[in-house]
Amino acid sequence: MTLSQDEFGVLGPLVVRREGRIVPVTAAKHRIVLATLLLGANRSVPAGDLIRRVWGETPPDRAAQTLPVYVMRLRRALGDPQLIHTTPTGYRIDLPHDALDLHRFDALAEEGAARAAADDFAGACAVFEQALGHWRGSPLADVPSESLHETEASNLAERRLRVTSELIDVKLRLGRCDEVIADLRRLTAQHPLREQFWSQLMVALYRADRQADALDAFRQASTALARELGVDPSDGLRAVHHAILTGDPALHQPAANSWAPVSQLPAPVGNFVGRGAELARVTGLLTRAAATVVVCGPPGVGKTAFATSVGHAVRDRYPDGQLYVNLRGHSTSPPLPTSAVLARFLRAMGVRADHIPVDEDDLVRGYRARLRGRRVLITLDNAASVEQVLPLLPGEPGCSVLITSRNELRDPLRATLVRLDVLRGDEAWKLLARSLGPEAAMAQFDAIAELARLCGYLPLALRIALGNLVGLPHADIASYVDELRGGDRLSALAVDNDDTAAVRRAFDLSYAALRPAAARLFRLVGLAPGPDLSAFGAAALLDAPEAEARRLLEELASAHLVQRVGVDRFAVHDLLHDYAADRAAAAGEDAGSARRRLFEWYLRTAADVGNVLYPELRPPSAPPVGTALTADAARAWLTAERPSVLAATEHCASEGPLELSWQLIDAVSGYFGTHGHHVEFVRAISAALGAARRAGDADAETSMLVWLAAEHRNLGNLRTARRYLREASPSGRTLWLHAGLDGVVNLELGEFGAAADAFSRMMDLTSVLPSIPHIRVGGLAGLGALDLMRGDYPSAKAHLREGLELARAAEGVNMVATCAALLGRCHTAEGDYPRAVALLRQALADWYRTGARHARADAMAHLATALCLGGEHPEALRTAQRSLALVQELGGSPRIECEVHNALGLVLRHLGKPGRAVAAHLRALELATACDYRYGAAVAHLHLVKAMASDGRRADATRHARIGHELATRSDFGGIAALAAGLLAELD
Repeated sequence: MTLSQDEFGVLGPLVVRREGRIVPVTAAKHRIVLATLLLGANRSVPAGDLIRRVWGETPPDRAAQTLPVYVMRLRRALGDPQLIHTTPTGYRIDLPHDALDLHRFDALAEEGAARAAADDFAGACAVFEQALGHWRGSPLADVPSESLHETEASNLAERRLRVTSELIDVKLRLGRCDEVIADLRRLTAQHPLREQFWSQLMVALYRADRQADALDAFRQASTALARELGVDPSDGLRAVHHAILTGDPALHQPAANSWAPVSQLPAPVGNFVGRGAELARVTGLLTRAAATVVVCGPPGVGKTAFATSVGHAVRDRYPDGQLYVNLRGHSTSPPLPTSAVLARFLRAMGVRADHIPVDEDDLVRGYRARLRGRRVLITLDNAASVEQVLPLLPGEPGCSVLITSRNELRDPLRATLVRLDVLRGDEAWKLLARSLGPEAAMAQFDAIAELARLCGYLPLALRIALGNLVGLPHADIASYVDELRGGDRLSALAVDNDDTAAVRRAFDLSYAALRPAAARLFRLVGLAPGPDLSAFGAAALLDAPEAEARRLLEELASAHLVQRVGVDRFAVHDLLHDYAADRAAAAGEDAGSARRRLFEWYLRTAADVGNVLYPELRPPSAPPVGTALTADAARAWLTAERPSVLAATEHCASEGPLELSWQLIDAVSGYFGTHGHHVEFVRAISAALGAARRAGDADAETSMLVWLAAEHRNLGNLRTARRYLREASPSGRTLWLHAGLDGVVNLELGEFGAAADAFSRMMDLTSVLPSIPHIRVGGLAGLGALDLMRGDYPSAKAHLREGLELARAAEGVNMVATCAALLGRCHTAEGDYPRAVALLRQALADWYRTGARHARADAMAHLATALCLGGEHPEALRTAQRSLALVQELGGSPRIECEVHNALGLVLRHLGKPGRAVAAHLRALELATACDYRYGAAVAHLHLVKAMASDGRRADATRHARIGHELATRSDFGGIAALAAGLLAELD
């Protein structure tokens, strides 16, 4: 491969070549810094990340002062002071794409996947082999950083194994079975717990007419899994085994992936006229083969309407779905971040929330992998630049991309460019005549033609004119034409020759026709950063009653200056948004005051909503609570205003007032943390964190770090969550937030000493912060959960009963539900099933009110357990199935899904289905292991003992009893240890 003058390598020992010469980097810490920068090449790497990689979790006091010295010496060793740049937050190394072996490997891996999806297996094989040829050994082999090897090196090794598996797949498709058998023998010996390699080995042996060897490979895999993990082969591996036994013909072809078609295209535009040649060309391109098409043209020319019409015309060609997004590239609102677009697309394609990564590179890889082998049309509306579009290209030969932009986006898209100009005169006349009616068209033929000419034949100008004409007497068409023709000679000439001027002239007339109050609201709407607005938001901008704002919005909608986009929501075309902002500036509107009124309305309402749904999180200094809201109305407000609140947060973080950015996050954190919008929320929290640091507000900084930790805990990244918590320096009111989450994270990691310390800190804070009654409740709930997991049920119940009484007195609905659910689990453990059922149903009712759906799924799992053990098996099964459906819909925490599968397995065993019960508990064990949830793993082992014994698998049951007893004893899970010991005695 032709390389740049410089070459860097991380796929093995660290390598640096400058102009063809090896450059030694001898100092160990310098190699750590360089490796960290290379892994984040072409992005700024925060100084904190570098410090953590070099010195670990407990760096020396002067680490921040020592790091620049290491960077300076590294620059000197590399011989180029400009290679490593200092950024506002850290350091950045900029490299050409082919200069780093990791970048070349990733690019080739994507190309190989694309070729395989297009059935070019020979080409895919060659490209995959070329990709794997960049590996020289263990990644970062000579870089002595424990932190790097725990995270980055293991991730790189995983990517290598994934590509190796994909290479073997295409070789199997090519019939090269004998060739891969030796490789798979080596891979299964090196990675005996990777079932994918065992599955491929079994298939290769079977296709090579070695059925007995294939069955023996299954026995070897079963032995390895039992010895190392104490588990049986997965359903997938057992399915291959069964197919070999029965000689299933389908074994010769890989199973198709499940897929649910998605359609996000907007509704077709009514009264769409003209564009015949362009429609034929673009639909032809997208019908005959996959293509990338850029539709460009001036603002207001109808690019979105055209793209929507094309999408509906070719949708049969793309049976796997049509994705659509407005990128807001030319809006005064913030452009839609790439990460948010990718997360939105992945959710639409059925990816669970907890499987959607936060890192943008990982999002791109996940998006492209999801589209692999599919036929999907992706419409990217209102793009600003090539850079905005590139990460959203699928790289799949079966998928097409339709882009609209004011700009001619060319290289490196390799797209077909189609330009939309204004309508022809007859097309513009037809658009007006259809809306004005046949009678007006006949009576005012010439006036309509002149109106079209004066609007520059631009669709947006024509529709704005129609907004003023529809429903008026016919004679007024000529009067409107005279008015539009008015003005000086230069303005008239501009209308003829300048599309934008034509639109502005039509805007001017519509704006001039408004009453002063409506005109002022229109100007202020141009100052709102969000994608849309409610009547209440408009009232805040105006500083007027909501009823007046609603009347004025209806007036603006009738004039086509705003458009309805939902129940009680209004949006503005980006060109009108610009025009309104210009008018606001010309009128001398106080933009800062208007925006602040809007943002403070968001904050006040979010505080009201939080008081209904999440009173435990409301700080004493929050704005006073306004009119009471119902829980349903509170949830509906959060759902509707989510994009606008996030836009306001990011606007305040960059433009001010800075403090409103973190105050908004604090106000909505309870909702966003439980409803799956992780990527967007992490971005907003990060923006507010930056604002807090610029403002020097330590409490706000800690609060934002806690919310970042909470998000990662929701995603199952417990160790990342703990890292953010350790980065924080809590003080004041943030002490209890930090201590509470610190306790929860350590509890779920099974580190009981650290969890107990954190919950004890919360209890001690009660006297320091008496104005927040939920601090003590949180401490009591945490200690109760800790005692429950230790098996000390009397102590747990004492803590939880006190917490429940305090929470009820303080009207803390979520804390009431938390204490009730935990108390119900204690009663289940002690055999008091009716009391357990009553408490868990109370918790479910409270969480239904607040909309905490993940907590509901968790409570339903434990309710199913209590119902089952109380003898109500049919109701228990229905409850467990509802819980499973909910947790799979949400994604959410792997911890909760582990609890659900354990509950389902218990019910299935009691219904006489031990085989299905074993499968459920094995899935629970897999989930618990993946997220370090040791308690869930111990419970799964305990259930497996009984399920396997019921299934006649006494030896397997004994093995799980021993593993469960050892794990529970080592982890101080007293109740489980005692039960496991009893089961062992019975089995022996």
